[in-house]
Amino acid sequence: MDKVRMNYKKFYNQIKYRTNVFEWYPFKMNSSLLYIGDSPILIDFFEGKFDLTVSDISEIDSIKNTLFNYVVIDGVFDVLDKKKESLSKVLSMMYPMGEIIILANNRLALRYFAGVKEFESDDFFGHLKRTNLLYSKRQWESLCKDLSLNYKFYYPYPDYLLTTQVLSDAWLTSNINLQFEDYHSFRYKLFNENEALQSLIDSGDFSGFSNSFMIVISNKQSDIVYSKISTERKDEFKICTNIVKKNEGYIVEKVALTEKGIQHFNEINEFYKNSQKQKEKWFKYCPVRQIDNKLIFDFIDGQNLESLVDLYVKNNDFEKVFETMDLLYGIISDGIIESFNVNEVFLNVFGNHDFELLSNEKSIRFCDIDIILENVVLTKNKKFYILDYEWVFDCTVPISFILYRAILHSMAISKLPSEQIDKLYKRYGISTELRGLYLSMEEHFQNYVSDKKISDYYTQLHSKVIELSKEQTRFFLDIFVKQNMNMEKNTLFNSKQIHFEQEVNDCDILIQLGKKAIFKINDIKINDNLISDFQTNASFVINNDYYFLEIPQIQISNREKGLLKMNFFLFYYGEDCINDIINLIETNHNLNKELYELKKSKIYRLTKNKF
Repeated sequence: MDKVRMNYKKFYNQIKYRTNVFEWYPFKMNSSLLYIGDSPILIDFFEGKFDLTVSDISEIDSIKNTLFNYVVIDGVFDVLDKKKESLSKVLSMMYPMGEIIILANNRLALRYFAGVKEFESDDFFGHLKRTNLLYSKRQWESLCKDLSLNYKFYYPYPDYLLTTQVLSDAWLTSNINLQFEDYHSFRYKLFNENEALQSLIDSGDFSGFSNSFMIVISNKQSDIVYSKISTERKDEFKICTNIVKKNEGYIVEKVALTEKGIQHFNEINEFYKNSQKQKEKWFKYCPVRQIDNKLIFDFIDGQNLESLVDLYVKNNDFEKVFETMDLLYGIISDGIIESFNVNEVFLNVFGNHDFELLSNEKSIRFCDIDIILENVVLTKNKKFYILDYEWVFDCTVPISFILYRAILHSMAISKLPSEQIDKLYKRYGISTELRGLYLSMEEHFQNYVSDKKISDYYTQLHSKVIELSKEQTRFFLDIFVKQNMNMEKNTLFNSKQIHFEQEVNDCDILIQLGKKAIFKINDIKINDNLISDFQTNASFVINNDYYFLEIPQIQISNREKGLLKMNFFLFYYGEDCINDIINLIETNHNLNKELYELKKSKIYRLTKNKF
């Protein structure tokens, strides 16, 4: 357990986005902060902003005669038994208007039910063990009420270790991306988590199944109800977008996270001012004002075009989809049309390409390239507003490129049949050749904006996901093997012939043992037909002997319904020595191969004959 926890902490502590969970939070500067945790990245983050004290939870008694404005408890309570006692000690160390921020995984996290291993136990469904020390939301609420605390729950997603957005009970509407949510090299995907989360939001049960919590204990709570943290960008574009509750409603704040970002905000503000000088249009840009490192937008209440198109797609109302895209085209092309010309700004943002295809394309100068369906809102009084006009550049941009981006970035349109998507491109004169050019321009734009991505870190894991939603029969032989071996614990010399039978459907098959093993596969049959075409995750194979340094898996492509039979001879199963045995056998096998190649060589034959 300790090794697993150490490994996942090591993984997350190499990711600079570990600070995202706090980038949005409205800390007061020149304050004192006690950090209880062991993340070097967070320590560096706090060190530059606060009078910082770092401590282990077991050592806080040694901090004498010191009160703090903030105490951050970073995941420590996940493995702590006496939570109430420890929290009471921390409360005694706070100023009356101080704040405690607790980061904690949820015992009932949806991801654990969906096939992610629980971190501390490294087991599937390990969160349900009675010995597990994680708390559910109800348990945290009970603890806070016992101590008469004023508290507020936030829900960092995917979790508090690597946060891209933060939700609250007052704001649960969001497109949650769970592509990156755990460090494990292997997991199951038992169902679509995004769909399940939306269902839980609709039923009012979301908060109980959130992956993790950020619990703020304070007598005065922040007015921020939602935040999107955009730090995968270069410094001049790093921002947080916050939705803030005010007495009269909501406002939207964009906060520049670096000094360089203020110039980016100046350009956005200037674009809005220029749009106001133009003649009255049938659509409007969302009003904004700039204060220091913030852009403050009006909150426009309405339905965005993305949600409308999604509804049309679900109803197969393709004509309505085309009408909506025509409307979007009208907004994009409402300006002074110019001939396409390349300048230095264009080359910096979109790259240098073969521009012959663009010579006849209608273009607009100093335009918003991010007029996508999600950024256009229709209000109740039937007015259209453009939101999030962040990407504005002083160069000519083809109108068809902006529309291409709108199609490319729409989840709703991606659900259309491919022939309907092709019709959309043809409708606006976007040929196959143009699509290739525009994709290259989009990739260059993303590189222009982006810093190192979160996905780059996860790529290092070579993580394997098995989706049960794809029709595939799976069998797990751990209990079956133990019963056949007739043993209470695994020992070295329990080699035995194993015969396994199971009825199967006409779908692919995955057979998995519960522990690493070494075994010989005698044969695999379906309806007594020998199966020779199967795949394994064995580290290496010698003849019919399979050597597994991971939990063994055998994958069979199958289109028959009937009886599966598997005969194998189990040499070793679950023993601690398996790694050493496999390494020795692999070394010996490689040496034998080298010797065999050497014996085939001309030099060896000449030398042998000579002596």
